[in-house]
Amino acid sequence: MLLLGYLVVRPLVDKNYISDFEAYCPFGGLQSLSAFLVKNVLACSMTTVQISLGIVLIAGAILAGKLFCSYICPIGTFTEWLGRLGEKYKLRFTITGIADKLLRSIKYILLGLTFYFTITSGELFCKKFDPYYATFSGFSSDVVVLYAILALVITIAGSFFIRQFWCRYICPLGAITNIFIHLIPFASVTLLYVLLNLTILPGLSWIWYLLAITITGILTEIVISKSYGLPLLKITRTDDKCTQCHICDKVCPMAIDISGVDKVTHHDCHLCGDCLAMCPEEGALLINNRNWKWLPMVVIVILIAIAMYISGVVEIPTINERWGDKESFKTAKEFKMSGLQSIKCFGSSSSFATQMKSVPGVLGVETFVKHHSVKVFYDPAKISPEGIKEAIFTPVSSMLNYPGSSIKNIAQIDMGINNFFDTSDEYFLAGKLSREKGIMGMATSFGEPVRTSVFYDPSKITPERIRQLVEEIEETSLPGKANEKKDVHFSVAYSKGAEIIPVMEFLKLMYEPVDEVFNGFDSIAATDLAIYQLPFPQAIKPELQEWIPYLLSHSSNDNGIVRFQTMFSDSIPELRIWYVKKLTIPSSILQLLNKPQLKVYYPDGTKKTFNNLFSFEGPGEIIRVK
Repeated sequence: MLLLGYLVVRPLVDKNYISDFEAYCPFGGLQSLSAFLVKNVLACSMTTVQISLGIVLIAGAILAGKLFCSYICPIGTFTEWLGRLGEKYKLRFTITGIADKLLRSIKYILLGLTFYFTITSGELFCKKFDPYYATFSGFSSDVVVLYAILALVITIAGSFFIRQFWCRYICPLGAITNIFIHLIPFASVTLLYVLLNLTILPGLSWIWYLLAITITGILTEIVISKSYGLPLLKITRTDDKCTQCHICDKVCPMAIDISGVDKVTHHDCHLCGDCLAMCPEEGALLINNRNWKWLPMVVIVILIAIAMYISGVVEIPTINERWGDKESFKTAKEFKMSGLQSIKCFGSSSSFATQMKSVPGVLGVETFVKHHSVKVFYDPAKISPEGIKEAIFTPVSSMLNYPGSSIKNIAQIDMGINNFFDTSDEYFLAGKLSREKGIMGMATSFGEPVRTSVFYDPSKITPERIRQLVEEIEETSLPGKANEKKDVHFSVAYSKGAEIIPVMEFLKLMYEPVDEVFNGFDSIAATDLAIYQLPFPQAIKPELQEWIPYLLSHSSNDNGIVRFQTMFSDSIPELRIWYVKKLTIPSSILQLLNKPQLKVYYPDGTKKTFNNLFSFEGPGEIIRVK
């Protein structure tokens, strides 16, 4: 709880610090591990740290019981405090009988659904509703607000009125630990699934395995209220020293009848030690008939230390894809490259894999988000390491400052830059150069060193000053990660003399056209379409280019608009709106584009409004679609 408090408070005093509330999440690690085993992918924010903690949590459940639940879980801590408050006002009660058994199935259903959607999507489904993540992330974009609020209300109200409501009935991590405490049914289902895959049902879907585990967990918990053999550590009672004061029963958070058994085998026991601490008779309650009250705490510390050690020496790839045949892999070689800040999540890793699939001779890839590195498997007879580097490299063209109408010609200088490769390097260099108003833009192409063209106004800055700017060392934040700093140190290997070019040539080089279809464009006959063309000079301005996708989304609000296209004519950019003639007209389109607010839709279905920074003058031109 102190650590969570630190993560909450530090960003308030350190604006560059970004708290990571998932950094040590074992449940997220287990979800991510399942997705990796099935589809060879890891969720964006998950690394070997969370996976290692998830694995040792299972080991801890087998060896010593639910140690995470009793000593670490922040939700369990909070809901137990709420329960004590409810007990103080005599409002808390314990559910028993059939209702108790039926309610216990909820956490298994939630567990099955969470793992299903995580595996199919490659992202942690629990983030959509997890009350812990929603609270401490401030309802981040990953959270579905309705799900999270519902989960919070149910958890808080349920824990206040019902004994251990979260742990008994809702917590999917509690379901996992119970599954491994009842190891024999789990192992039997796993063995049966493997045998069926190897014999009569090859290729049997993992969904059936997940369903079988979920149903087995429900039946085991409902039918069997105690564990056999596992965990190895258990609370034991010495009858001749027990005075039947029943204090242990009263203080047990899970309301287990401790005084009525010689050994606590109930699967709700968290081995929290409350009964050991409060028992007034020395030796009446022990662990495995020995005075080992300290052992559970030592075990959890050792397990966490083991997990952190494993995560320090092993890194599981975020994505692991092979598309080459077995014969090709017999002579395949590996190419490794680190420092690729663009490799930052599952999405960017998938994009990288897609990019490399189109490269002849590349047989497969692995990406490692934690260290921003990649491993490429290739056929040395078809491609060289240099060819792989060129395939990885992404050239960019960035306008850094708009030349304005008064400038007719600008200068171009070409340089070879060392320590410069990744897109984040381009981001850093563009940031440095853009602060000089005399520098208009930059463009890169592959080379060793990377070939970089800088475009500038020779009346405001010299080639010598540009070289000096490139080689200046500065500490810069990584893109989207204000708390991660990097010393940027580029060096210029060579530079070629300045060349004067027309400003229009520069503008065309810098301009990136947009072309998106929507609202059923592919199903509409060309004869039903027309194009409304408008001058779009604002599209060339760097500060407005990032707003063009917002304008695109806004235009889709008119069901008659089916395509949004920008292009550069001989003089200025132009906007082409493709529309269905029966559904809308140019005057309505112009009115929509000039509305003071842009209505923007996001992929998850959410909608936001922004001030419209664009303006268009009519009447424009109507073009017939051929």
